[in-house]
Amino acid sequence: MLEMQSLSLRYGASTVLQDVDLRLRPGERLGLIGPSGAGKSSLLRLAAGLTRPSGGTLRNGFRLPVLMFQEPRLLPWRHALDNVVLPLRGAGHPPAEARTLAARWLARVGLDAAMQSWPGELSGGMAQRVALARALAMAPDLLMLDEPFSALDPALRRQLAACCGEELARSGAALLCISHDPEELLGLVDRCVMVDRGRVTPIALDGPPDGGRGGAEHLRELLLAAGGPARGASRFLFPDTGASS
Repeated sequence: MLEMQSLSLRYGASTVLQDVDLRLRPGERLGLIGPSGAGKSSLLRLAAGLTRPSGGTLRNGFRLPVLMFQEPRLLPWRHALDNVVLPLRGAGHPPAEARTLAARWLARVGLDAAMQSWPGELSGGMAQRVALARALAMAPDLLMLDEPFSALDPALRRQLAACCGEELARSGAALLCISHDPEELLGLVDRCVMVDRGRVTPIALDGPPDGGRGGAEHLRELLLAAGGPARGASRFLFPDTGASS
């Protein structure tokens, strides 16, 4: 289980997260929404062990948490297949088994014909599919997604989100997912929180108790009310660059 109690994060005089209380149990799928700069990515970085909290308690009891970033972060000197193989080898898979798993997942995301392509030869959407294959091939028990599909066209976004959903349903892995797309989020999560001005508030996915709109429209209204999407020790798949949203 992932547990945060009275968690805070500060950079100098700036408070990024304050008094965060959050629990994620095995198999649960939690969505994070909120304006840019609200602290969503910082919360993911804390959960992944990339950042140390300034205060409070953080416990991550998941055996194999994996974080997938918004950018593919592929090794440019390695073919697509090797980019998926390397983390598997680091996790202890024998060479032949790692290559078989990597090839299987690349085929699963529609890249069976691009396994020997260099990252520089791939389109943005293809590179992101390699990153997704790399993440899912690790068989994580906690998958963390930091808006990994936001730069893709709608059809590809739906395809990759469906692939994630199918694997989560099969494996029973937990999910912590940031997205500004309500439809995409509702297809992946079973509960949701709003992150705004460093604080975390649970959201009812079926809408407010006064009988207002539910589902995606409800999430969209909450985002607009909060300022919209454009307001001013784990295993990692690529070195962190410090980017956050």
